[in-house]
Parts: sequence; structure tokens; C-alpha cells
Amino acid sequence: MAQVFGGVEGGGSHSVALLVSGEGQILSQTQGPCSNHWLVGADKCMEVIHDMVQRAKTEAGLDPDTPLVSLGMSLSGGEQKDAINKLIQDMKERFPSLSEHYLITTDAVGAIATASDKAFWISHLAVKTVFDAKDNLALPPHDVTHVRRAMEEYFKVSSLIDLLPHLYRDFQKSFFAGFCKKLSEGALAGDALCTHVFTVAGRVLAKHVVAVLPAAAESLLTDPLGLPILCEGSVWKSWDLLRPGFTEVLCEAASREQFRSRFHGYRLLTLQYSSALGGASLGAQALGASIRMDYLSNAKVFYRHAFNSSQ
Repeated sequence: MAQVFGGVEGGGSHSVALLVSGEGQILSQTQGPCSNHWLVGADKCMEVIHDMVQRAKTEAGLDPDTPLVSLGMSLSGGEQKDAINKLIQDMKERFPSLSEHYLITTDAVGAIATASDKAFWISHLAVKTVFDAKDNLALPPHDVTHVRRAMEEYFKVSSLIDLLPHLYRDFQKSFFAGFCKKLSEGALAGDALCTHVFTVAGRVLAKHVVAVLPAAAESLLTDPLGLPILCEGSVWKSWDLLRPGFTEVLCEAASREQFRSRFHGYRLLTLQYSSALGGASLGAQALGASIRMDYLSNAKVFYRHAFNSSQ
């Protein structure tokens, strides 16, 4: 039987597992719940991964009792060596038929720009702005009326005090992050505060890019098509709202002496496959094997920007 490699994208809200052949053919893909071992515990993390991979084997027409050649996992907290070594050892003992070899790396590896859950960040900024205005702690940059009403509608409360359980006892990050969609609707309708929080979010996202620019490979920085920036997460569906702040920060960076003659623009890409495919590739590489990767088809450019020559 041809070699089959597995990859896992572990997340705080949902997870993905896929199987791929050495020729790069995606054989199957499955989904599961949160597999962040810092949130659900190591046992639950292993169970989620095992369930997804075994289902993927079945969907690919493989024998679930036949181990994969390797399983590369991109997990939150994957930079903690002691924790991941124990996780791998426990998986080998509990699920001997899952895979012959394992590799766990952080979910930040391979991305040019990484950040916290930006949808949650935007939601939190908007909600905090309303609370700070009510408490006379900080003057809001714009009128909070629309955002306050949107908060009451989304969280189904009649006052700000009724929102407190959602912030503490009943807090669910994914649900809280979902408020971002209401804010995007408000921004598209012209509300100034909604527009402002997306502009600020765009600036923060761009600052993550600027932070790693000095370490970017010269070939990427000077690419005539623009620096490739991988964008992950549903918040990028609101790119038109993020763009002013994002471009403002990168334009300023391009004008700096160290980048002026080298950094000519950027292009934003979205993955066409889960980053579990990258995990599978890394797992294979760790064994000295390789998966044929069609990088041009693995990502799609959805925006390009060229800086003015005077910058």
C-alpha cells in the first residue's frame, strides 16, 4: 500500500484532520471540536485527534487498525517541549494503531503573520469601549449608541449589567467572537464606532507583519508581486473594513530606511486547504520523507497592494 501521511490543525473552537498520499493527493478530511490541550486537557485533546484521524482513515477506505506513516500536528501550545513530548508518548501508548511516528509543532509555525483571535479581539474592543464610556473611564472615539444596542440585541440583554454573565460565568469565546459579525454589519451601514474598531484591528494585524519583516527572507520581501502574507480566520472576510488601518501601517513601514528600496508591496493569500496539510508535510519531513506539494494551488491571492515609488 502507498504511504499515507496525516496532518492535524488543532484549534480553540474546532479542529481538522486530513490524510494525504506521498504524491500530494488529499485522501480525506474530517473535523472535530476544540483540541487545545490547555483548554480541554490532554486526555480530551488526544481523544479528539484520535477520533478525527480514525474517521479520516475510514472515509479514505483505509484500515483503521493500520497506522499512518506519520502524523504531523499543528497545535496551540505546541512550543512547550515537555508537554508535547508527554502528549506524544501518551498517544503512542493509548492509540498504538493511530500512527507510527508523530510530530507536534506550534500552530504559529509557517505563518508570516499571526495574532490572537481577531474576531474576538474586535468584539472585546467594542464592548470595552461601551463599558468604559458608561463608567466615565475613557472618552469614546465615536458615539456608542449603535454598538450598545447591537450588544443588547446579540447577547439578548436589556442592560449592560445583564451582560456580565457572558463576560464571566457563562463566557464562551466563540460566541463572544460572533459579535464581530454584528459590528461588521454596523460598519457597512456607516456607524462610526464600528468602522473605527475595524480600522484599529487592521493596524494591529499589520503590526504583526512589521514585527517579523526584519526576519523575512529577502526573496519574499523583494518579490515583484509583493510580500506574500497568509491570512487565516473568518475576520478576513471583512477585509474591506480592515484595509485602511492595515495599509496605513505597512505603508509607514515601507517608508523606513531599512525597507525603502526593498519592500515594494504586499499580497494577501488564503489557504485552499487546511493547515493540517502543512502539518502532514512537516511530519513527513521529520522522517526524511516528502509529500509532493503544489504550492501555487495551495493558496489563493485575494488582494494586492503596491506602494508608491516615493515611499
